[in-house]
Amino acid sequence: MVRRSRSDFVENRILDRVGRSTIPLTIDDVGEVLGDALRDQRRSILSHVNRLFRLQEVTANNDARFKNLHRRLIEVEAEIRTLKRGGSR
Repeated sequence: MVRRSRSDFVENRILDRVGRSTIPLTIDDVGEVLGDALRDQRRSILSHVNRLFRLQEVTANNDARFKNLHRRLIEVEAEIRTLKRGGSR
């Protein structure tokens, strides 16, 4: 089932009102309106997918950075323990 946003219902109400008006609409008029709506929807979907891809890249980079940070932290803690014991490498 497709979820519909509130703006979809508003658009449908506007189209219903236009349909009841006395202005005769041609197929070209309807096609132009629907074409614009489809282009806007396509642009919106593509920008959303682009944001998801960027988020995935950022998340992947942060995971690698976190693992490297964790490894370095462990090495520093080991070095501090060695220095506290008075040992040398």
